[in-house]
Amino acid sequence: MEIDVNSATITENDWRNPIMNLRYPTLPSEKKVRIMALNYLMWNEDLVRKSKDEVLLRCLGKKEYMKVMGETHEGICGAHQGGRKMCWLIRRYGYFWPTMMKDYINYSKGCESCQRHGLVQQVPSVPMNPVVKPWPFRGWAMDLIGKIYPASSQQHCFIIVATDYFTKWVEAKAVKSTTSQEIIIFIEEQIIQRFGIPESITTDRGSSFISREMLDMAEAFKFRLLQSTSYYAQANGQAESSNKVIINIIRKMLEKNPKQWHEKLSETLWAYRTSKREATSMTPYALT
Repeated sequence: MEIDVNSATITENDWRNPIMNLRYPTLPSEKKVRIMALNYLMWNEDLVRKSKDEVLLRCLGKKEYMKVMGETHEGICGAHQGGRKMCWLIRRYGYFWPTMMKDYINYSKGCESCQRHGLVQQVPSVPMNPVVKPWPFRGWAMDLIGKIYPASSQQHCFIIVATDYFTKWVEAKAVKSTTSQEIIIFIEEQIIQRFGIPESITTDRGSSFISREMLDMAEAFKFRLLQSTSYYAQANGQAESSNKVIINIIRKMLEKNPKQWHEKLSETLWAYRTSKREATSMTPYALT
C-alpha cells in the first residue's frame, strides 16, 4: 500500500532539521547529531533512513506521519490494531520517524471505535493445546458467525469463516442461510478450488456441519471431517479466534452504516491477511 504523503516544508522544530542541515558543511553540528546522521541519507530531496536489512525508509514530519497513522489505523486497509502491529506495518510500507511506537500507541488509545469495541482479555485457567499442521492448507478450522443483526442490505445474516491452521489464512463468505448446501458450496469454491483438497476440516457439532450431505462430501473428496465434543463445542479455538477478530474489525468499520457490513467483508479480510499474527510473527499473506 502506498499512502499519498507529499513533501512538506521542513520547519524549525522538525526532528529532521538537524540531520538535513548536517549535510551542509557551513552549518555547525553537534557530535550526537553527526553520529545519528550515519543512518540517514538524502534521496530526491527527502531524508531517508537505512533499516537493518538495508531498505530505505522515508522519514516523515509530524503533519505527514499523523496522516499515515490515520490511514493505517482506520483507512481502507485499516484493521484498528494496536501499536506494535501497526508500527511494524508502517515500517513495511516504507515510512519512519523516531517516536513511531509511542505515537501509535497513543493514537490507538484515542480511537473512539477501539474504545467502544475493544476486547476484554480473558486468559484461560489451563494451558492451551496447540494444533500443529506441518504444511499449509492441510487443516482448516471452520465456524459460523451469526445470526447477525441487523441483516445486510442484501439480507445476509451469517458469515462462514474458515482458517488455515498453518498460515492463519482466512476465507469468509456472507450468506443468507446456514444450510448444508451453503457449507458445501463454500468448501468447494473457497477452499478446494483455491488451495486443493485438505487433509482435515474441524468444525463444531452444528446441524449444518454433521449432516449426511457433509459426510458424503468428505467421503467423496477423501478428507476427514472432525467435530469438537458436545461437552465443549468451543474447543475449535482457531475458528473462535478468527471469528472474534473479524467481528471486531467489522464493528469498528461500520459505526455509521451497519447494513453495509457485507460490502466491508473483503476489506476486512484484506486487513487481516496483511497484518502480522502473534502466533507466527508474520502475515498470513507472506506465509501463503
